[in-house]
Amino acid sequence: MSKTVLIVDDASLIRSVANSAAKAAGYNTVLATNGQEGFEMLEANAIDMVFSYINMPVMGGLEMVEKIRSFDKYKFLPIVMLTTESNQVLKDKGKALGVKAWLLKPFNKEKFLLVLKKLLG
Repeated sequence: MSKTVLIVDDASLIRSVANSAAKAAGYNTVLATNGQEGFEMLEANAIDMVFSYINMPVMGGLEMVEKIRSFDKYKFLPIVMLTTESNQVLKDKGKALGVKAWLLKPFNKEKFLLVLKKLLG
């Protein structure tokens, strides 16, 4: 059975690149444009991993992670942040919330898939 990846980013190009890379590698995908929508998609689907941008309208990525981690059932869900930020304070906050990795934008499909396969197999 294929694993499902949730991709949360307000940039359609990033969602498209990540979506096509994941699908080409045999993963199912669910897409969202902000953290609130991402959390709703997580609740409505069997998600195995989350990729999320940090800076989005409505609800940002770290706020979404905080909400996700407030539920025991998502305690071990792998979450990767997609970001242009290299701010150590944000990385420390993410790490404290259980973010598994940071993928700096712009990224290519190969790097995206490397992180995906490393965390999901």
